[in-house]
Amino acid sequence: MNNKLIDRGDMCLHCRQDTKFGSGKFVNRYPAEIHNEVWGDERGYCCDDCEQAYYKNNKEEKWELNT
Repeated sequence: MNNKLIDRGDMCLHCRQDTKFGSGKFVNRYPAEIHNEVWGDERGYCCDDCEQAYYKNNKEEKWELNT
């Protein structure tokens, strides 16, 4: 098992585009991590475009808020 953590900075972990201030993807980004036992875990962000694509492709999943 690889315990290495790769910090990708302001990069979207899915599309690999920049999410820093001024990129147009800064406002709707959120911190994210991808766990990979072979290459090491990655830390960075997920942009809104990738998040919306995920929800569009996974409509059968239902999210419930615990209030």
